[in-house]
Amino acid sequence: MEKLYLSRRDLATLLQKLDSVRNGEVSACTIIKNDTTHPVYPPTLRRIAVVAVEGADQYLPGVSPRLHLSRTALTGLLDQLDRQVQGLVRFDGLEAFAVPDEKYYVDRDEADTMPVGDLFSAFIRGRGKQR
Repeated sequence: MEKLYLSRRDLATLLQKLDSVRNGEVSACTIIKNDTTHPVYPPTLRRIAVVAVEGADQYLPGVSPRLHLSRTALTGLLDQLDRQVQGLVRFDGLEAFAVPDEKYYVDRDEADTMPVGDLFSAFIRGRGKQR
């Protein structure tokens, strides 16, 4: 089973982007996760796009996998973190874990702590490239 780790900042960013779209602003609702070198929480996928959606949760496996997390799932994961319970969403073939920022960003440089807002910025920052 594939594993994906999302920090509180990742979850809050996705939820904020959904709020922006709901308020009529233009905003991308996708972050790219490709941190396979994380010392404690390395995902097993080389890269995955995590998309905030108002609809249903869905994992789309494949060469460029996508995970659609609903507002309900995002707020649920944040609530679990607030209660200091290990946040987890399971899909067929994928487990997505919520991790507190203070654990996820330990000993990380500043560029690694910034969520990637869309595919374009991921490649501009060099974080969307296969390594």
